[in-house]
Amino acid sequence: MKKLWKYIVGFFTIVIGGLLAFLSGRSAGRKDEKFKNINKEIKSVDKSLKKRKKVKNGYKKTLQSKKNTLEEIKKQRESFGVERKSTKDATDFLKKYAKTKKAKKGKK
Repeated sequence: MKKLWKYIVGFFTIVIGGLLAFLSGRSAGRKDEKFKNINKEIKSVDKSLKKRKKVKNGYKKTLQSKKNTLEEIKKQRESFGVERKSTKDATDFLKKYAKTKKAKKGKK
């Protein structure tokens, strides 16, 4: 019985010693250290992506508001009967307007 007891205790000692060596070896607890830097990088990338999404949403909102104002201007033009003219016509009008202004100042 004593010989059998020695073998049983020896077996359990070897198994427990092996488990302790495996669990407290070089790599024990290092997994968190390895992933710590990676987790920091993931968080920083997530933050930058969120910032870009906010900026993108801001641009979308401004573009949408500009489209809405353009539509409103078109509706107002149509309601007032304003026609689009070429730049050449507009410059001619401005030249004539400026000449009439100068002529009026000169008469006073």
